[in-house]
Amino acid sequence: MKADIVVKGIIYNRSINKILLMQRCSEDDIGAGTWENAGGNVENGEHPEEAMKREIREETGITDIKIERVAYVTLVNAENPYLIIAYLCEAMNEDVKLSSEHQAYIWADEEICRKLLPVHIIDDFEKNGIFEFIRAEEDR
Repeated sequence: MKADIVVKGIIYNRSINKILLMQRCSEDDIGAGTWENAGGNVENGEHPEEAMKREIREETGITDIKIERVAYVTLVNAENPYLIIAYLCEAMNEDVKLSSEHQAYIWADEEICRKLLPVHIIDDFEKNGIFEFIRAEEDR
């Protein structure tokens, strides 16, 4: 099986203890109106971390970003399978300038993430300790 590689950035802002969520445009062919994390395809010859920084810059305008670590890796076994590498990233400020791919954004705590994100993303967050990380940072 051959699978494309997709990167996703769980963008965390330590000063407000929240994660950036973005809402796909309502005219989008895939996932119109759904909430997600920044991300996209790794281009040919591109390192996944380079792709992550590029996608964050293109979709959010955030350039001051630090990739902390790989949060998780998961395979989406669809008609065209793809491997997701999700990175935990830290944004140094709250300023966001959305690209045309998204229509809204929100800096979200765990409760809002659970309300807005699709179940499969929540499952990945739970299985890989993303909410535990946020809670631990809150207690610091």
